[in-house]
Amino acid sequence: MYPRVSLALRRARGQAVAVEVLAQRVGLGPERVAEAVAALVAGGFAIESHPLQGVRLLDPPPGLLADELASDLDAARVGHAVRCLDEASSTNDLAWQAADQGRETADGLAIFAEYQTAGRGRRGNRWLAPPHSSLLCSVVLWVPHGPALAGVLTRAVSLAAAEAIEAETDLQVGIRWPNDLVIEDRKVGGVLVEARAGRGEEAVAVLGIGINVTQRAEAFPADIRPGVLSLAMAGASPDRTLLGRRLLERLDAVCGQMGQQTGAEAVCQAVARRSRTLGRHITVSDGPDQVTGEVVALDPDYGLLLRLETGAIRRFPPMTTHVVSQGGG
Repeated sequence: MYPRVSLALRRARGQAVAVEVLAQRVGLGPERVAEAVAALVAGGFAIESHPLQGVRLLDPPPGLLADELASDLDAARVGHAVRCLDEASSTNDLAWQAADQGRETADGLAIFAEYQTAGRGRRGNRWLAPPHSSLLCSVVLWVPHGPALAGVLTRAVSLAAAEAIEAETDLQVGIRWPNDLVIEDRKVGGVLVEARAGRGEEAVAVLGIGINVTQRAEAFPADIRPGVLSLAMAGASPDRTLLGRRLLERLDAVCGQMGQQTGAEAVCQAVARRSRTLGRHITVSDGPDQVTGEVVALDPDYGLLLRLETGAIRRFPPMTTHVVSQGGG
């Protein structure tokens, strides 16, 4: 496998690249580039070679490849090791199994699956995605323990995913509290963060992300179809491998910021700017009761502050609160 060559061809986005230019980009001689192209073709890449125009990627293999996702990542921790599976029950479950093996091997591990038989979202909801249509990923990280850790990390991971999508498309992505990625109020992705207390002041977290990439409308059940979207349905056609790499890099950068007060404040402000919940009238359930009010702020632990009809301000924690309905702002 020659991931530098395949990634350079992916980044060309269907355009031909002269062999000499390609060789310069990947730091190999022309003869080695020719060897790499031949090896990629043998590995399932459809590549066109022209003596004058150069080399053009016609069609990559349908599945994600660990070598491509991990090669030369601009990341300190996230993605130091990558696993890609055709099928898994849940990437979060596999990430927890890896975490049980210890920090030395698991910290920063990213697990991708093409299809999940028991993928889950918040409050036990199922994540539905045909094979090769989404980006389904879970990352293991050891982080400083703190109050409402899962809620705080959900904010950071949502921001990283939104930034990754925008970096690979021309789309604008919002964040709908607590864990939805939205384009024009339709859900294009979601985040599921799970955390467990570790030793001392540390905790272990699994950051689960799902992004709809290539699905058409008919891939979604009819009852949820009006409220969901894929990047393809929104008019974009990102390369899933390049999007996956960007996601790992943004996760590394944003989660790294959360360890510093100024960085954490910057993340909070960035999430607030993308919020599709602030300023809206919503109805939430927290236990048996339903409450309606205007969202006036997101608190430091990523809960909701609602102004009720009485004028009182009430806080709703992220781990126990469910949004029943959401109106306009």
